Amino acid sequence: MHRDRARPPGRQPLGRGATIKAVFFDVGDTLCDYDGAAHTAIAGACEYAVGHADELTAAGLHDAFVRESRHAADEMRRWTASRLAASAGLEQSYHLWERALEKCGVANPILAHAAACHYELSRMRHLKLFPDAVPALQSLQGRARVGVIAEGAPGIVNEELSLLDIRGLFSVVIIASEAGYSKRDPQLFAHAVREVECDPGEAAHVGDSLESDVAPAQQAGLVTVWVNRAEETPDAGPPAPDYTVSSLESVPELLLGQP
Repeated sequence: MHRDRARPPGRQPLGRGATIKAVFFDVGDTLCDYDGAAHTAIAGACEYAVGHADELTAAGLHDAFVRESRHAADEMRRWTASRLAASAGLEQSYHLWERALEKCGVANPILAHAAACHYELSRMRHLKLFPDAVPALQSLQGRARVGVIAEGAPGIVNEELSLLDIRGLFSVVIIASEAGYSKRDPQLFAHAVREVECDPGEAAHVGDSLESDVAPAQQAGLVTVWVNRAEETPDAGPPAPDYTVSSLESVPELLLGQP
């Protein structure tokens, strides 16, 4: 059973007569199970690589790749214009697998490229929408402008939206690297608001990350909805969202009231 909570000292529930004119969504782990697809793809790529290098173990390569991925994510956040994100996709994946293999004692660019291709194809194949995603998006149609605020290579983001068959449900797609900002920069969200020609307080952002979704959107003046599917207890540091939900099911009513 999901729980929907409003921040006690923050905005009151908007309800009927709401002034929200635009609702933006994060993609990975908000609309679709990105982590689940990535974990499956990593495991498959590791098994593939192990079959072509006797000195490798699946567990060792898995740990090395996860460490390299986290390091790359940290590096990406240091680039104001998110230039690493702009070059993400197969090229970035290749470099991650190359470094992970090297950490495991295997210097083999061909194997790194093959593992990267295996990983990217598998991740795309296993990417699935959460069951509540399409109903929530469809419920917003005609009531507010619906958009995406995402990070990553533009080609990859657009391909994911097409594969998930939801591209037609968005009137605007904002990709951090194309806009020239990082996902954690409030200016990205201010840019998105300008794109839909409304005031910040007339827009809402829905995402699963307190750091990459709630904090910058809140700083830009947007109404924020934290999607906390695991119903985790947040640390004291991050800002409190205006709303916390464990499902997208109630987002349309929370923001716009009953249709």
